[in-house]
Amino acid sequence: DWHLYCFVQLQAAENEKVRWELEKTQLQQNIEENKERMMKLESYWIEAQTLCHTVNEHLKETQSQYQALEKKYNKAKKLIKDFQQKELDFIKRQEAERKKIEDLEKAHLAEVQGLQARIRDLEAEVFRLLKQNGSQVNNNNNIFERQTSFGEVSRGDPVENLDTKQVSCLDGLSQGFGRTGGLLPTPQWY
Repeated sequence: DWHLYCFVQLQAAENEKVRWELEKTQLQQNIEENKERMMKLESYWIEAQTLCHTVNEHLKETQSQYQALEKKYNKAKKLIKDFQQKELDFIKRQEAERKKIEDLEKAHLAEVQGLQARIRDLEAEVFRLLKQNGSQVNNNNNIFERQTSFGEVSRGDPVENLDTKQVSCLDGLSQGFGRTGGLLPTPQWY
């Protein structure tokens, strides 16, 4: 019995030893696999860190570009606003100048119309004077002829000088009137 018992014990210990060996081998395989996994995870983690760093650098660069673009945009916006204000000011000045020119043209037209009315009045006055002076010349010629026939007035008499002056004045007026085609030269009042 004793031998059988020892043999059974020995066989049990042998079986236990084999089982422990199998577990040990299994554990070593697990450890190796875990090491490989850890190394892979570590390489993934390093890659992820590198990628994060690269993305962070790109983000910083993009932010700086965005800030530069924002500054340019704000500057362009201000320039456009200034330009629009200048355009409005220019339109206002142009409108004021146009109104001023219109007012000047109206004043000029009124002045021209006034001058034309004055010219018409002067022409009428000249016609009246021409008629009046023409009848006076005829009357004076008649008087002169009667006086010379009676021998009362000589050729050097002041009456003849008066008639000559009136006739030459009339000639000058009629010649001036004929040259301008019915209009006298515009008088200079200013």
